[in-house]
Amino acid sequence: MDPLTQATLGAAVAAVFSSRDCVRRAIIVGALAGAAPDVDVFIRSETDPMLALEYHRHFTHAILFAPVIGLIVAALYKGLFFWKKIQFLKIAPFAVVGALTHGLLDACTSYGTLLYLPFSKHRESWDIISIIDPIFTIPLVVMTICAFRFRKPLFAKSVIGFCLLYLCFGVYQRERAQDFAEALALQRGHTEISQLTARPSFANTILWRIVYRVEDRYFVDAVQLQPFSTPVHYVGSSVDAFTVEDRQDLFDSEALLGVDIERFRFFSQGYLYRYPGDEQVLGDLRYAMFPDSIQPLWGIRVDSGQSDAHTEFVYYRDASKSAFGRFWKMIQGKPVDY
Repeated sequence: MDPLTQATLGAAVAAVFSSRDCVRRAIIVGALAGAAPDVDVFIRSETDPMLALEYHRHFTHAILFAPVIGLIVAALYKGLFFWKKIQFLKIAPFAVVGALTHGLLDACTSYGTLLYLPFSKHRESWDIISIIDPIFTIPLVVMTICAFRFRKPLFAKSVIGFCLLYLCFGVYQRERAQDFAEALALQRGHTEISQLTARPSFANTILWRIVYRVEDRYFVDAVQLQPFSTPVHYVGSSVDAFTVEDRQDLFDSEALLGVDIERFRFFSQGYLYRYPGDEQVLGDLRYAMFPDSIQPLWGIRVDSGQSDAHTEFVYYRDASKSAFGRFWKMIQGKPVDY
């Protein structure tokens, strides 16, 4: 998730394990350790756009590596600010638990996190919360500030309880969205589903993007799931999947562009397709500006005439007032223009 949420959750969890006399120190160290795994954003290359995608949420986010990050943060905190005043063992636990929260929280999103390195390269994504969600973040920040201001870990304990309840609500909503997707597929006569995913749209757990695959075709829809209300369906469209066979027909597996396509396929968890608006672009079908759209949020440009060059990464974003208005109507369950 975003750095503010990551740091604040690390701080709050560290505060839960502290006493009143050291709660402020726990919050500071926990916040630093909670944000620290995102140092992997500095792993990038001007000539290889895929490098940043490949190594974000990589080894620094693995559960096994979290204690190492925590201990490094604790050592730096002591060495730079309190060389003689603080015992290392009194701050190290706060840093370790703070660092542990990072990868686990990222796994709650749909982006994909390599939690199990070096034992597995599976991209874990539980699809229960958006990468940015103010309903989750704002109470977390406010209550953690209160814990720091009044030196009371009880504030942190209460907000952790709220966060767990909110994540449980995300699980409930995801299951409702998946059930809706399965019923929709059966209604359309699609019984042989090979992939199905339901993911929260941007900044909420009410409006969901659903994608399922039948043979070599993806079907995209959106559903608004207001609690205790009938689901509101926003009809999407469908696109052909870009398969391994498609890539082999275009590029040799040793070609640099062919390698980049496979790296992007791994990043997108296999949800790869040719964007109809630009046949040279392979899109990540997991994300779109609108949850019922087949226009990707990002993709890679595939130029068969430059098979020995790295791919170009492209974005499709619309921050206009009209785009936000349509999105807000969908969250409310209102009719929208297509």
